[in-house]
Amino acid sequence: MSQYDPESRTWSGPRQPPIFNPAASVGQVIVNILERTPDNIFEISADTEVSYTRGELRSRMIRAALNLSSKFGLVKGDMVCMVADNSPCVTPVLFGCFLVGAPVHTLDASFEESDLVHLMGITRPKLVLCNAHNVKRVESSLKIASLEARIILLNDPSTEVLFAPVDNEASYRPPFLGDSDKIVALIVCSSGTTSFPKAICLTHAQLIAPYPRVSNLLGETALSFSSLYWISAVQMLMTVLFNGGTRITTTKPFSPEYACELINKYRVMHVFTPPSMLADMLHYCEARQLRLPSLRIVGCGGSPLPETLRTRANALLAPQGRVFVGYGMSEVGAIVSVDLLGIANSAGLLMANVSARIANEEGKLLGPHEEGEIQLRYVHPFAGYYGNERETRALLTSDGFIQSGDIGYMDARGFLFVTDRKKEMLRYRGYQIAPAQLEGILAEHPAVLQATVVGLPDPEPPHVDLATALVVTQSGTEVTEDQILSFVNGKVPDYKRLRGGVFFVDSIPRTANGKASRRECRKLAQKLAGLRD
Repeated sequence: MSQYDPESRTWSGPRQPPIFNPAASVGQVIVNILERTPDNIFEISADTEVSYTRGELRSRMIRAALNLSSKFGLVKGDMVCMVADNSPCVTPVLFGCFLVGAPVHTLDASFEESDLVHLMGITRPKLVLCNAHNVKRVESSLKIASLEARIILLNDPSTEVLFAPVDNEASYRPPFLGDSDKIVALIVCSSGTTSFPKAICLTHAQLIAPYPRVSNLLGETALSFSSLYWISAVQMLMTVLFNGGTRITTTKPFSPEYACELINKYRVMHVFTPPSMLADMLHYCEARQLRLPSLRIVGCGGSPLPETLRTRANALLAPQGRVFVGYGMSEVGAIVSVDLLGIANSAGLLMANVSARIANEEGKLLGPHEEGEIQLRYVHPFAGYYGNERETRALLTSDGFIQSGDIGYMDARGFLFVTDRKKEMLRYRGYQIAPAQLEGILAEHPAVLQATVVGLPDPEPPHVDLATALVVTQSGTEVTEDQILSFVNGKVPDYKRLRGGVFFVDSIPRTANGKASRRECRKLAQKLAGLRD
């Protein structure tokens, strides 16, 4: 259980030393793990059916490290940018960079030029790894950003130079790189659902410490469509690595049909999905009376999960599996909490070595059941936003807690409840409206498949936010705007009504990870309402 200290008004997860030493370099730990079960399958490409054992991954990551150093001049501290689809060559190159001590900035292969210019402009890589389908975009982005970086194509015959045998590979010993709480291994980005993302530094210690369950006996098969741009995909990769599992990769985009095909084909036991993708899969399975008998764990996070959606998912997965809701923040570098008990609307209990507290807008710390901003601290501290000291300082309190920007509370038993994003809260005549609450109510309507609520400006003074819904309906159903308005407005106080109306759309604009992009949703709502951007 989460322990509460009434004097400091702080909750803490259990104090638990990690299985592997976080003072080591992450490359040392990875090589050690892979040596233990060299014949076990680590990764299967669903695109090609090619599989790689743990011994093969160990050999390929060592070769990548040696070849990157000797043929491309990569040294400790050089920045590498990876703009690539999920494929079997991504993992050994990533791990090879860890061995060299070259931090890797992971970006999604679907990113447009504006995103690449912004993000590569922050980290200014020496080497960029990308795919044939996006190389022109990468080249153009580097030129616009005035960057000179060498490009390597992945999933291309030229990639094999990275995995060519090296004379001294058999005697290779992973180096210790220095203070693992300060040396950056990976750079991921904030979600960017409301604005351009920032580059978040993750240290070697943060890639080692957060995994309390380590076993080479479990043999879990895991699937994640997210690229390593997302910390959830990084955490899935490390969980599979540490627990002797097998990772299914594909370069194809998510669709509910394809996801269900892969789950049943490879008898996938563990998936991670945002609520939007879970809703798509549920609708697909329910319409076809399809079961997913191999699934044991469906991790869900990234945005609030409506309780009705969780109930439907658990019914589909019963009796062998169920949905586990988690809450995390990339800046923390670890999963903050997980709901293992199925407490309605809860993000669960705090994980090991995580502390949390709740503060109001004036910074006053609050007690149980009092709602405010969630502040977090992990035993391995936040390493900062790359190249942005001002934003780094702004994120932290004077005593080192991360100001999450999420609104929530802790109950008397130590369960965390996340109610909304601070920046996404709408304001109507002095009241605050949580979009997630309205989205949860919309999800209860039998005709609604997906919904996102944004604020449109009232053209009349004082120009307050008008809660507005974008709705995707279930196929084969008919529903009117008035019916949706009546359903929602009858369940909320007057100030929370959908005063901006309801717009029916074919799909909700999403980020590459499947989250609703608030920024793009707002633009779409403004367009449909006839307002200027």
